[in-house]
Amino acid sequence: MSLAPDQRTLVLAGAILFLLGLLEGAIVQSFTNPRMALSAHLTAVQSALAMMLAGLLWASIRLPGSASTLGKWAIVIGMFALWVGLTGAAITGASSVLPIAGAGYRASPFAEMLVAFAVLGGSFLLTIGWSIFVWGLLRANRA
Repeated sequence: MSLAPDQRTLVLAGAILFLLGLLEGAIVQSFTNPRMALSAHLTAVQSALAMMLAGLLWASIRLPGSASTLGKWAIVIGMFALWVGLTGAAITGASSVLPIAGAGYRASPFAEMLVAFAVLGGSFLLTIGWSIFVWGLLRANRA
């Protein structure tokens, strides 16, 4: 199967995130907050599969070049940022933006700020990226 550059980027980024998620899953109990580490592990594995699927479908969507580039990078950066934020919370015990999985844990204000930036920033980028992807799917469906 031959993939276009945008497709290769998404599939490769997904494969890397999948591997990182698997490796993290092997050491979940080593983290300050193992429940958060499990969330990070599951997020990495599930997000990686979604990213690889988007990569395989990317050639089927209809988007202007700049929207395609923005959508692709928003998904890639957003997925990794979210995983880094969850992993950072598992390492430090940060819980302010993740009160359910972080219940009973606390971190320094600086760690809380970094985790919040990664999780909220990643979530924002993912919303943009997946919205662009769905828009491209809808445009292709009307053609």
